[in-house]
Amino acid sequence: MKSFQKLVLALVLTLATLPLAAEKAAAPAAGAKGAETAVFAVPGLKDEAVVKSLTLALAKEPGVMSAKADAAAGKFLVTFEPGKTGKATLEQAMTKVVPAAKLEKIGPADAKDAAKADCGKCPSKATCEKKS
Repeated sequence: MKSFQKLVLALVLTLATLPLAAEKAAAPAAGAKGAETAVFAVPGLKDEAVVKSLTLALAKEPGVMSAKADAAAGKFLVTFEPGKTGKATLEQAMTKVVPAAKLEKIGPADAKDAAKADCGKCPSKATCEKKS
């Protein structure tokens, strides 16, 4: 009978700790950064072929959440997850398509402009009208 009681006690203790383990796993790691946006100065953004080529190139990069052009300002904005990609990778992808592309700044992503992290890697991701 004692071994049965020990087994039940062990089972109860195990089940009692499961919600705590699940909460700990769901919590972001300490120091984890949120999405960031890199702003590139890119000549020729009024050419739709350039925009399409940049969008397709960035869609292949892991961690890129969205990519969109502001042709009037000559800027190309790339929202990404810092843990999955970084400055060097983005610069390389951009300059492979447009060698004159220059990184101007990287800052926190604006939540309303950032694409959902589970969004697909489709070429139209930069112009997607889905809202989070």
